[in-house]
Amino acid sequence: MTTAPAAAPYDPPRTACILCHGTQLREVLVDYRGHRIDCCRRCGVWFMNPQYTDAHLAAFYSGYINLHPGGDEPVRFRTRQDVREKGKSRALALLRSLGAGRRILMVGCGDGLEIRLAKAAGFEPEGYDVDAVTTTNVARQEGVPVHCGSFHALAGKLVPFDALFLDQVIEHPKDPGAYLQTCAALLQPGGLLYLGTPNLGSLSNRLKTLADRLGLRGKKGRHFNTKHHLTFFTPHLLSRHLKEQMGFEVLRVRGSLKPQQNPLVTVLGRLHANFDSSFLVIARKPR
Repeated sequence: MTTAPAAAPYDPPRTACILCHGTQLREVLVDYRGHRIDCCRRCGVWFMNPQYTDAHLAAFYSGYINLHPGGDEPVRFRTRQDVREKGKSRALALLRSLGAGRRILMVGCGDGLEIRLAKAAGFEPEGYDVDAVTTTNVARQEGVPVHCGSFHALAGKLVPFDALFLDQVIEHPKDPGAYLQTCAALLQPGGLLYLGTPNLGSLSNRLKTLADRLGLRGKKGRHFNTKHHLTFFTPHLLSRHLKEQMGFEVLRVRGSLKPQQNPLVTVLGRLHANFDSSFLVIARKPR
């Protein structure tokens, strides 16, 4: 069995799936950082195994906002401020068109951009993120509550919301199944859940994974971005989990709403989510 590198601290390897808790895991590949990617034979989710310790992740996310832009990563088209703004504005407009109420929790609110856009779109937003310094600054800047600490503890403290917005968030938690259950607990009956995440099932990612397994690329598994992404979903897998395991009604599944460098991707992403390297799911909690 491949072992993780010693450069960063890791939990013990998982012996059960982080989403469905099935115990039939198989190694898919090991990326260029030395991180093993496992697949659950039961539900099909892929995840980094072993995972980082909580202490390592806390230290990483204390400076995460600096990565977009700046830090040690280049500014890519999809992380440009204007592209982020247009994509999040379109996502919030789609939520409104599906009947989302006014109170919305922006989970992983980061630098506060999506809170500003939510206010402009007529929502009454609150925020959540993991870094205390960042959330304090964003709360002061935007004049709305921005919560920190344990995400799971929020369900017992806050009045349930009309909508939750998680854009490029659900791939980060170590236990996404429990995270989604907490999202459900934070929603009013009939509330809407927005999830945007990288698309493991996209045509481009499937081709990259195949090339990696054949040894045809230099930085094997680079597209998994295991510097901070821990879980990898397909549109079918995430939609099925929301419907079958949580009882949600899935309203929309499609490619990302962010502007694209290639306009053809936007058109094709409307037809099928797997034409885009990111996708979104909007689902309604049972009434």
